[in-house]
Amino acid sequence: MGLARAGVHCTVLEKKEKLDPHSRATLILARTLEIFDQWGVLDRFIAAGNVVPHARLREPTSEQNILHVNFTKLNDISATAYALALPQNETERILLDAVRGTGSVDIRFSTELVGFTQLDDGGIRYRARDEHGIETDGTATYLVGADGAHSTVRRQLGIELKGKTYPTQARLIDVRVAPEHDPAGEWPVLLDRRGIVVGIRFGNRVWRIIEQAVDPNLDAAALETHIVELTSELFGGPPEEIIWQSTYRKHERCATRYRSGNILLVGDAAHLNSPAGGQGMNSGVQDAHNLAWKLARCVLTHVVDSDALLDSYAEERRSLIRRRVLPATDVAERFQAARPHRRITIVRTLDKLFDFAHASGAITKRFAMIDVPYLESPILRRSRSRIGQRLPNTIDSFGQRIFDRINHGALLWAGEEHETPRELADQLNIPILNGDMAELTRFFDRDRYLALIRPDHIVGAIADPHAVDHSQFHRALGLIPPPSRTSADRAEKPSAFSG
Repeated sequence: MGLARAGVHCTVLEKKEKLDPHSRATLILARTLEIFDQWGVLDRFIAAGNVVPHARLREPTSEQNILHVNFTKLNDISATAYALALPQNETERILLDAVRGTGSVDIRFSTELVGFTQLDDGGIRYRARDEHGIETDGTATYLVGADGAHSTVRRQLGIELKGKTYPTQARLIDVRVAPEHDPAGEWPVLLDRRGIVVGIRFGNRVWRIIEQAVDPNLDAAALETHIVELTSELFGGPPEEIIWQSTYRKHERCATRYRSGNILLVGDAAHLNSPAGGQGMNSGVQDAHNLAWKLARCVLTHVVDSDALLDSYAEERRSLIRRRVLPATDVAERFQAARPHRRITIVRTLDKLFDFAHASGAITKRFAMIDVPYLESPILRRSRSRIGQRLPNTIDSFGQRIFDRINHGALLWAGEEHETPRELADQLNIPILNGDMAELTRFFDRDRYLALIRPDHIVGAIADPHAVDHSQFHRALGLIPPPSRTSADRAEKPSAFSG
């Protein structure tokens, strides 16, 4: 979707004959919703899903919540201060419809990638097989392996998916409950089972039950009885319908590298996460968001350092997955493996940590995935603490969210008028915006600054407007820097500025 919106034509090969009719991922988190907003599809998701401004967990036998995650506390820094409960198959359907609507993507179902070769000029020659067994050859400038846990692309490249598989299995169950057993504002949870059981509401009386540490050997009759018992315990009555269920193994794995020449890995092809952490599909979308603007620049821009840009995707996303996503998965797995009597103590501790007053809501931000620090990147010079972090989506002086004005990158400028910001914006071919807002000066911890914001809302460079290293700003967008000079080398001249 990101490539199509940037005007890049591409081909998608999909081995399946159609989208999977069943769901896996359950929650779309705030950061992913910001991306959907930038891609112009957020309204479609809101119409299809169940908005979750508050995640409240309550044991069915208790009158009080044992855990409350208040996403609305993020409203000052995000326009999507909520999560969205929506089955993954619906997420895929909405994105597919939107991609088809762009007219820029050739989507070929029932077509399998058989093999590929990297050419001396950096291009790709690939072979595909259709549903009739007919094989055809094609060429491409870049190849992105988004082909899942058993990735053909990753396997042919010889890239290892290192990590572990957890000893216990989990089960996803979708049920429809009676109207009187449909608690809209809370998620029932059972902490006294072998593994934790939680219900998440999709809407229209349909619930997703997530059961950890299950017995995978139940026959059909025993499994149906088990699901009826679980539903009754969670909601106070049996299900009207058992829609779907699936048992699966849980993994925590990451590819040893995400890039080989002009071939890149994203999503499950690059990393596997247990659903216990709630960040697997969200991480895959965020991989695509990070990569799309960089690939678009490689294709559409002549003075670009494509190696640095593609390396930055690989290093930024892999380091973030290893530092943030996989540890969150592991913590969730350790929690569900704890003895039942210890879980309530752990949950109460978590409830205090999720309180926004605690460390300015750091845990809530991390769970919502809007705390996105890229600490390792060849295009970011981390000389200042905010470089590599997501910009707060605050409201500007025009009453607009700042992200609404940053589609392809922007310069934020706070301070007295000066020629450098306007000149640099012209060189980078991006707009310049008034950054003189309390939330942003607080974020950057300075009243006078010039900051480059990348197309993915990440801070790429920061400088004093009177002493700007132009090469740092060019490099942050993957552009080949001009001859070295700073704004201090030139005399100041008056210039116009509009917010």
